[in-house]
Amino acid sequence: MYKSFVLLAAVCSSVALAADYRLELHHNTDSRKWVSLFTQPGTRICFCTKNVQTGWIKGNNGGDIKLFSSTDCRGEFQSIGSNSRVDNAQWVNSVSFGKSGIPSNGPSKDPSGRVYCPDWY
Repeated sequence: MYKSFVLLAAVCSSVALAADYRLELHHNTDSRKWVSLFTQPGTRICFCTKNVQTGWIKGNNGGDIKLFSSTDCRGEFQSIGSNSRVDNAQWVNSVSFGKSGIPSNGPSKDPSGRVYCPDWY
């Protein structure tokens, strides 16, 4: 019984330490519309948000979060804290978040090689 408890505690601890990085994009005018993005521990991802009418962005253990006016997470950016919020985010066309110090995966590209920017709502 004791060994089972110790094993269960070890598994729970490892799961708690390996939490996903998360980021929320909230619609500009409709509070019922929002998207939650996530990536696995130890990774970093770039998403194009050009077609999303983003009013505000909030990190939820987002790791190192960077907001770009470009669609491909390149060029100048604004950093926000892992659990911070930025309002008036209509200017953001791509976001990069996750583990600090590594390059982003993405953004996705369509068959012609252009950056794919989904229209989530």
